[in-house]
Amino acid sequence: MSDRATAFDRMMNPWAYDADGNLTARARAQEAARTRINSTSASGGGGGGAGGGFSADPDALTTAGNNSDQIHARLNSEGRGADEATAKVSTSLANWSTGKAAAGAAGTWDQCVAALGGTIGQTTQALRATAANYRRNESAVQHDLGN
Repeated sequence: MSDRATAFDRMMNPWAYDADGNLTARARAQEAARTRINSTSASGGGGGGAGGGFSADPDALTTAGNNSDQIHARLNSEGRGADEATAKVSTSLANWSTGKAAAGAAGTWDQCVAALGGTIGQTTQALRATAANYRRNESAVQHDLGN
């Protein structure tokens, strides 16, 4: 099992696990899209020395941005799945404390979904912008070096 295989991750990403709790082939393929920061080797002596350094994969960042965008779209549709049923409960039981509590819970839930959606949207844009910046800078370096 992957280090991702926590109960929380399985709950938040049920598509990523099979019945035995192992990552699916699709999820394993997406693991490659995670940003990798290589630590410097012990012989490198720290920051940027021989054998160490930093690397970024703009394609992986773009893939992560696309995945984030898909999560954002699902959140906006699936995250509001209980709105209609909750509205019926709160309307049907309007004179009861249960109805008022259901209405309050629905309002709080919608605020949380909206806040999370905003954060995911910002993350999506940041991933895409970072990938574009790496590509632009790499192109400029190659041009300046005459390659």
